[in-house]
Amino acid sequence: MYFYDGGTLHQRELRGYSFLLNYFSDLGRTIDFRGQPNDLPRNLFRIALSISGGCLILFFFALPGIFNNKIAKSLAIITGLFGLVAAVSYIAIANIPWNVNYRGHVYYVRIGFLAFLMVTIFYSIAILLEPRYPRRYALAFLVFAIILGTQIVIMFFGPRAYRSEEALFLQVVAQKIVVYSQILCLLYQSIGALKLSRTTPAA
Repeated sequence: MYFYDGGTLHQRELRGYSFLLNYFSDLGRTIDFRGQPNDLPRNLFRIALSISGGCLILFFFALPGIFNNKIAKSLAIITGLFGLVAAVSYIAIANIPWNVNYRGHVYYVRIGFLAFLMVTIFYSIAILLEPRYPRRYALAFLVFAIILGTQIVIMFFGPRAYRSEEALFLQVVAQKIVVYSQILCLLYQSIGALKLSRTTPAA
């Protein structure tokens, strides 16, 4: 965001990154809205999102191993499959600039968010079925599921960002809220999974 210098969808002459009017994906554009190369922000965006996707793959690969309950373990495997789809989608988002391939970029944005909504549902049920897993982690996921579900509704059925600056504001703010909520939720879930893994008997 600091290095981005290319305006917004409706204010192309605006200098710098607007937290309330620029999507995260604007950082990944090859050329900014002012028509200038966007190399540094784009490369930083690609690296950050690709690393995040890679970390999610590792997380969901290890996830089933912390569950003892057979049904919960099966649900954790299903969670991992949806998590893998979300992770690959995030990596694709990072490497498909929306100014180059809009349809492809939006496709992976939608698939990524929908897949992660399924992650929250199956992971929450798995936690509730695992006697050793504190219920507060399921509650955290369910709260995030509400936030994510609301954002998905806005993304699919809300006003299109290109129609007005007010519509752009709504879409961007919804995206910001869900992404930062996801970061905090995953940090919290990672701490819980790590604590539980330390009490899980070796197979």
